[in-house]
Amino acid sequence: MSRPVHHAVRRVCLLTALVWPCLAGVAPAQQMRFPTPVPADALPSSAPPSTFQSPSALQAPSAWQSPGTLPSVGAASPLPGSGTGLGSGASTPGLVPVTPGSVAGPSATYPTQGALAPPPSSWDPYAPPSAMQSPTLLPSDYQPSLPEWAMPSKMQRFLDELRLDYHYLAARGSKRFGTNDLDLSASFALPMFYNPETPVLVTPGFAFHWWDGPTQGAAPIPGILGHLPPRVYDAYLDTVWNPSIYRWLGGELGFRIGVYSDFREVNSHSLRYMGHGLFVLALSEQGNVKLKGGIVYLDRVRIKMLPAGGVAWRTGDVQFDLIFPYPRVAWRRPSFGNIDWWVYARGEYGGGSWTAKPDKAPGSLDQIDYNDLRASLGLEFNRASRLSGFSEVGVAFDRELLVRGTREKFSPSTTIFLRAGLVY
Repeated sequence: MSRPVHHAVRRVCLLTALVWPCLAGVAPAQQMRFPTPVPADALPSSAPPSTFQSPSALQAPSAWQSPGTLPSVGAASPLPGSGTGLGSGASTPGLVPVTPGSVAGPSATYPTQGALAPPPSSWDPYAPPSAMQSPTLLPSDYQPSLPEWAMPSKMQRFLDELRLDYHYLAARGSKRFGTNDLDLSASFALPMFYNPETPVLVTPGFAFHWWDGPTQGAAPIPGILGHLPPRVYDAYLDTVWNPSIYRWLGGELGFRIGVYSDFREVNSHSLRYMGHGLFVLALSEQGNVKLKGGIVYLDRVRIKMLPAGGVAWRTGDVQFDLIFPYPRVAWRRPSFGNIDWWVYARGEYGGGSWTAKPDKAPGSLDQIDYNDLRASLGLEFNRASRLSGFSEVGVAFDRELLVRGTREKFSPSTTIFLRAGLVY
């Protein structure tokens, strides 16, 4: 190599060794990033997302998505009050707004089982509690519709009621026979088929009957009926169930077994079986008109069974239960405080049957029937505290006393009666 060329190569290598460190130190400082312009039509709307958006709207990833499915994320929404990152109040069209210390992203929404509708415009949130508004404050659209969700059911307490009834039948007229009756009972509610609306009511009870007479004038009547015992008793177990098969079809079922005696003469006739069975057919969609029909089993000496049936009709403040053999019509009166008042008129096939020994006489009375027809007017009250009661006055007519296996019969005079009761 010639000397001039050799000197030129040495100069190039020396110059490279001097300049290269400077180039290596300057290069990192030149790696600057600038915002990438984005077309204006690609920017999302600045309006805040609706709380009541349809299921097809953009939502946050759901925890209930099937495995392997990637959630879809929509375009980023600018945060309220955010700038462009180029200074306060500055804006540059076509650039994504960025706020220092925050990251723009999709707005959080919550997945639901369906679209929620806002409360109706007619709803008054400041109305008094007693005001009736429709729909309710929380209609079904506001309740979750998950498969395991169930609306709260009606609670039914086990001790359904305690009851005390007193009945006075006056001994008056030329043919006198009167009674004083006291009945104590307690009802227990047992759910049937997990339906608290129609439980089975089991009622054990005990009743006392104090008899006055019979007498004709001031003297006892001749024969065995003139030696009735002063007292007889009822010890019974009552069961009632009113099933609802369909909305338009139901039933009323009852069965009672008990010992009816003076407990000095107890035999096969002392154990009596009574009950009733009726079908209930709703004749209106609201269920305020019903047709009932069936039988009532009394197990007495003269009458074992009676047909039963009629129409039950509820309209406004009037209730018509035109059901034989226990018809009743009731009118609601103005309430006083938290007490509802009802005035009613009713009819009844009354009486009973017992076994007994004659009082101060040999022999046996076996089974004694007392039967009558009754009509009465009454007043009933119902408190919000579950305490209720009634009192009524009426007339008993077409009365008779008879003994099984004999022709002895006594027809007491028509008389008045009083009845009252408390139920809790």
